Amino acid sequence: MKTLFILLTSCLLMSCGGSQNLVESTEQSKALDELVAQKKLEIISDWASPVASGSFNALANSGLLPVGSTGNNINLIGNFNHFRILGDSISVDLPYYGERQMSAGFNNKNTNIEFDGVPEHAKVTYNEKKQRYSMNFEIRNATEWLRISIILYPSLRSDIMIQSNYRTSIRYRGVISKLEEKNHTAVSNN
Repeated sequence: MKTLFILLTSCLLMSCGGSQNLVESTEQSKALDELVAQKKLEIISDWASPVASGSFNALANSGLLPVGSTGNNINLIGNFNHFRILGDSISVDLPYYGERQMSAGFNNKNTNIEFDGVPEHAKVTYNEKKQRYSMNFEIRNATEWLRISIILYPSLRSDIMIQSNYRTSIRYRGVISKLEEKNHTAVSNN
């Protein structure tokens, strides 16, 4: 009886130890691999998550945010936005919700996060176990510098986190797709 117990326990331990935590590739993860390899992808964000401060929560409670939004989760569906990658260039146009830490100039009427060009620093890494990509960019526009971290998931969803020297941080969640031909000019006119 004791021998049978040891044998069954050994088999159980060997079967548990033999399995690896590797995730099998899916069609979506293969599509993501292709988009990243081609450097032709577009992210359309459907949610923005600003840092919820007291003054921003007061704004949210005033009813000025889009329908279905809260102070830390703003619905962007139907709101024009994009993050495009074409080769070494990126094009960013994301609505910004949050607080400015400092003034970025008196005549700066556009509050969106915008950039068209080649980032100063770019790094792409792949986590094989989780089958997801991490992208990091540092960019400067006329008034500020931005650090952008993106996680691309095999489900073709994304998380974009943006930190600025003048604004509070904000996070965007969206959908990844192939960059269509009609959108190439928005990235390459630099």
